[in-house]
Amino acid sequence: RVIQAITGHGFVGAYYHLFLPDLPSSCPCGTSDIQFRLHILSECPLYEEHRHLLLAASQDLSPSAILRTHKGLTALTKFIDTSNAFGKS
Repeated sequence: RVIQAITGHGFVGAYYHLFLPDLPSSCPCGTSDIQFRLHILSECPLYEEHRHLLLAASQDLSPSAILRTHKGLTALTKFIDTSNAFGKS
């Protein structure tokens, strides 16, 4: 799922919207019409309790810091493992 988070090809509404339009693409939290990677990483209330893991790698939740640095990828791995983010629901 880390690779899916990096590439954007995986179990995320934005991917469904483009490639599987018959499947729902909104975020289950109800605050985003299309579930984008950045929404999951930075603002989705469903992942708030786990976001501290990402904040340890990037105080402003910069996608480039999270997705392109060793510290960020380590934090992303922990975030995904504990929150089940980017998993098929």
